[in-house]
Amino acid sequence: MVLAVDIGNSNICIGGLTGAEHCSIQFTMRMVTRPRCTADEYAAEMKFLLRRLQVDPAACEGVIVCSVVPQLTEVLAAACKRLTGQEPLIVSCGLDTGLSFQVDEPAKVGRDRIADAAAAAAHYPLPCMTVDLGTATTYNVISAQRAFLGGFIVPGVQTSLRAISAGTAQLPPIAPEPPEHLIGANTVAALNNGAMFGTAAQLDGLADRVEAELGQPLTVVVTGGLAPYITPCCKRKVIYDADLLFKGLALIWEKNHL
Repeated sequence: MVLAVDIGNSNICIGGLTGAEHCSIQFTMRMVTRPRCTADEYAAEMKFLLRRLQVDPAACEGVIVCSVVPQLTEVLAAACKRLTGQEPLIVSCGLDTGLSFQVDEPAKVGRDRIADAAAAAAHYPLPCMTVDLGTATTYNVISAQRAFLGGFIVPGVQTSLRAISAGTAQLPPIAPEPPEHLIGANTVAALNNGAMFGTAAQLDGLADRVEAELGQPLTVVVTGGLAPYITPCCKRKVIYDADLLFKGLALIWEKNHL
């Protein structure tokens, strides 16, 4: 089993990759991202969570770390090494990902975006656009020649909802949920439906424009915690893949571990 660690701005997601080419996900677990935590503290929390799942970290054959929080990359890598005894593989554009990078500064592309794009290029028809609905919503465009062309970054759904609530006197904080109707008949429904259908309309519109610019049919793959709420609101066909990032980490591990 390979331990895959995805360090996000809000949460750290950890998965156990097993099976042929490590494409099967044996388990997933989640920790809150806390930038001031030490490697010892993260190691203790991970050990506790893995023990509850009856997983022996010392049995792991490797570790791969994907991080968008630079100050935590080495901290989590050190925590994983203490638990498993294995030197973690850190995702970067310098690894073999199966992609070429046609962007201005490849080294500044988010590591989660690299993993999403690598998985999409390996598992779905190209050209393809991935949409990851996290703290930020990130769109990645991969050409028919497996080139990472760039994409779009916009505030995430929950980030936007928190901002509008904090910046207004009469709009309450809400937790997004699947909308029952298009038009919100009260303030909470108006906020929720605006976020859900607004994100879906943005996704549809950007996909249409990318498809027109590339001049080829575009596959759209959506992932992230709110994806099951957003995809039913879309007009165009989109594919929901909850494990897209972990699939990318499995692929990158297979191509790069020694």
